[in-house]
Amino acid sequence: MSEPPSNAHGLPLQDKIKMIKESEMFPKPTLKMLSEKYGVGKLMLEDIVRKK
Repeated sequence: MSEPPSNAHGLPLQDKIKMIKESEMFPKPTLKMLSEKYGVGKLMLEDIVRKK
């Protein structure tokens, strides 16, 4: 019950924000590294970052 509601991708908004911030860090991590860290596919991660 304490979890925030998830979006259409099944990820909480907080996780999406973390992914976007990490994707903009320097040195820039690869999408593969981020997708493995958060347990999502590369295409889903690309979509989240692109639509930020």
